[in-house]
Amino acid sequence: MTSLARRQQPPITIRSARAAELLRLLVRPGRSQAEVIEEALEQLATRGRTLADALMPRAAMDFDWEPPRSTLAALTVDLDE
Repeated sequence: MTSLARRQQPPITIRSARAAELLRLLVRPGRSQAEVIEEALEQLATRGRTLADALMPRAAMDFDWEPPRSTLAALTVDLDE
């Protein structure tokens, strides 16, 4: 693989909060983010795993994306006032 200067290489955007946090933890003085990412990708390539497999949460996450429905029946009106 040809080695280009870092400024000539295309940028990488990370849109995973978990991946960004792991990258922050792995970068130490003397190591760049690019070095950490390159090493991790090389390890994945040698193991035969995909990046999606590596970033998959260990425990299933369940989110309730539906907001609670509002109904007029749920409102109590005080007509005595």
